[in-house]
Amino acid sequence: MSDAYAKPLPPIDGPNAPFWAGAREQKLMLQRCLDCERYRFPASRYCPSCLGERSEWQATSGQGVVVSYCGFHKAYWPSFANDVPYDVVQVRLKEGVQLFSNLIDVPREQIKIGMKVRAHFDAVTAAVTLVKFKLR
Repeated sequence: MSDAYAKPLPPIDGPNAPFWAGAREQKLMLQRCLDCERYRFPASRYCPSCLGERSEWQATSGQGVVVSYCGFHKAYWPSFANDVPYDVVQVRLKEGVQLFSNLIDVPREQIKIGMKVRAHFDAVTAAVTLVKFKLR
């Protein structure tokens, strides 16, 4: 972990602050509607399913499946130049929410749609822990 992390970092304040606080504690937190019980991310005042306003943040299973992926062959930020080519996956969590992230410890030629994965927490600075995924 280093505070000299050069890649772009997400804002950790505002409505999604509980997500990032949970990641620092090795928990995958999602907002859940108290009316229809559906999970959502990013955070929003109203539930996109039932328009309810009551919600809470809950720790989730962190388990999911790869539903899509793509390889990047260009560094859109200079700090990614040493990573090219790198892969980004879309993971559908058991709770229904889909997240974009990276797989770790999986060679790019072995990435497949349908792979079962689990959340992995990468503390890149003292304040920011990124949610990535590993095979389960």
